Formats: sequence, structure tokens, C-alpha cells
Amino acid sequence: MHLGFGIYRHQLDSAHLDFARQCGATHVVLHMVDYFRSARSNPANDQPVGDDRGWGLAGDPNHLWTVEELSANRKQIESHGLVLSAIENFDPAHWHDVLLDGPKNRLNFRISPPSSAMWEQRAFP
Repeated sequence: MHLGFGIYRHQLDSAHLDFARQCGATHVVLHMVDYFRSARSNPANDQPVGDDRGWGLAGDPNHLWTVEELSANRKQIESHGLVLSAIENFDPAHWHDVLLDGPKNRLNFRISPPSSAMWEQRAFP
């Protein structure tokens, strides 16, 4: 078992990563979805708590995370003496297509075939 911190995308900076390390954390669970860009009830630097309109927009349905983006996040986390342990969930903007076989289903899996292990080795050597 490892002591880890959940870090949202907008918290992926030196201040939050240093704080996690100072608290004794060794690992990070990264939540890459940006719920904060449109939530009216929350300051931009806080966790979403929702209101009568929800948490704001889930993400960008036209943007898939890239190997380069994930690798850069991992390197940033490691530069603070932490380990990227997991990515929490995937973008809810893609849930319809991924979970319910929506019209962009194949697009969301274009980086996976022939095996996710190959993709994993590129992003997380």
C-alpha cells in the first residue's frame, strides 16, 4: 500500500506536488478531467462541489489524451519525487462513445490496438 494524493489537472504544479511530498505521499492519482473551466460556484483553484447546475462541463469531447501529454505529466510528477500511480477515470465527455458504443467509439480506441501494453510502454516506460 502507498500513501498517495489525488491531484486534479489544475493542481498539477509545484506548490501542490511539493505539498503532497511534504505530507509524506509517495504516489499521485491524477484526475485529468477539467471540471473547473465553467463551474460558477467554485473558485478556479478549488475542488468542484456542485450547485443546482452541477459541476460544470466535464471535458472536451474532441480531445483525446496523447502519449506526449501523459508522459509530460508523469515526468512533472516524478521531478517532485513522486510516482504517478494511476489516472482516475477517463473523460466523461467520452463516456457515451466508450461505454454505450456511441458514434465516436472507434475514434476513442484508435491508440489502443493492437495492444494497450504497447501504448503503456510508450507513455510509461
